[in-house]
Amino acid sequence: MLSDDDILAAVRRGLGAPGADDAAFPAAGAHITRHLLVAGEIVRCVETRTEGTAFHAGTRDLSDLPEYDDLDRYPVPPPADPGAARSTLRLVRRGSVAAHACSTCTNGRKPCARCRGAGDVACRTHVPCAGCEGRLCCLACEGTGKRAREAADRPQGETASRVRCRKCGADDAACGKCRGAGRKKCGVCGGTASRPCPDCAGGGTVSHDFCAGTGRYVEWTEGVVVREPVVDTVEESSDLPARAFAWTNEADAWNRVDHVGEDAFPPDGTDTGSGPGSGTRTDLTEATDLTEATDLTEATDLTEATDLAEVAARLKPRLGFRDGEVARRVRVRYLSLARVTHDDHPDRVYVVIPGRPAPRVVTVRSPRRAWRLAALALLVLVAVVAVSRLLA
Repeated sequence: MLSDDDILAAVRRGLGAPGADDAAFPAAGAHITRHLLVAGEIVRCVETRTEGTAFHAGTRDLSDLPEYDDLDRYPVPPPADPGAARSTLRLVRRGSVAAHACSTCTNGRKPCARCRGAGDVACRTHVPCAGCEGRLCCLACEGTGKRAREAADRPQGETASRVRCRKCGADDAACGKCRGAGRKKCGVCGGTASRPCPDCAGGGTVSHDFCAGTGRYVEWTEGVVVREPVVDTVEESSDLPARAFAWTNEADAWNRVDHVGEDAFPPDGTDTGSGPGSGTRTDLTEATDLTEATDLTEATDLTEATDLAEVAARLKPRLGFRDGEVARRVRVRYLSLARVTHDDHPDRVYVVIPGRPAPRVVTVRSPRRAWRLAALALLVLVAVVAVSRLLA
């Protein structure tokens, strides 16, 4: 963490003044506050366990599936990576497997519902002529065999030639396909009024869907363990606007915490690893008992330990266990920024960001200046309105 002298020196460099020229930005009148940015994610592996009856048509060997007696007590090791893709584990309750002969069919076959086991269905003996569709099959008799006093007119747009009607004998009057009959024998049944059932192909029986035509089925009690990752994104800033994250980049001296286990941080905010330094990574995965971590007062760098304690405090509301949580990973990074104001620079706020090779400085408007600009804009607006009314 930067000292106050380092922070003031960085601001002076940002102002273009020599580092030794304290008069450009004297320590007297400078006000420094420190603020923490925390970003990352908390990934939980959430598990659900359900139990129900499973069914398989035919026969099935279930010896490859694990057996259990009490689903809630069945041990499943926690995942090495809590963020792994959704997984499903299927189990069989011991002693629940039962094979049955299907009682609603005969060797996997049942009577066809359409023909009721007869093998054929009723059919029309004749079908309308494809040429005239039964309309104006003969212009003279219209398929009755008796000529009308006046022949009907040809249908509008008809181009096919007409032939002699075999019913009334009129020339050039009948449809060329049915010769005045208006219909033809059914091409499926040949006029017999019966055709093979299309569902059973004339056999009278069909495969039984319930048992898939096998005549047998298997039932058992199945336990299902489903695990899937749930991600909680973290982006916290202490008394700085959310846009403060946009002032930083990957080259800044972020400190990193990566932990897989029941708790992200111990109660006092410390860890059993080495204290995080500038741009270093604290790996908490090897900690055996985080609750017995080193006390803050024993940390080699009290300011760094304080930062970690604040990170822990900010994450604490998010670290409650969810129903079914079996593993978690907390992977965050944090960066301590310095906010500097000065009595001699009332319109500016300087934000110092630690980094290599030297800290960076971002200059923003002070709240005072923002209010002054807003007031000025309001006065201009009032003046414009007043002038407009006078001119009107």
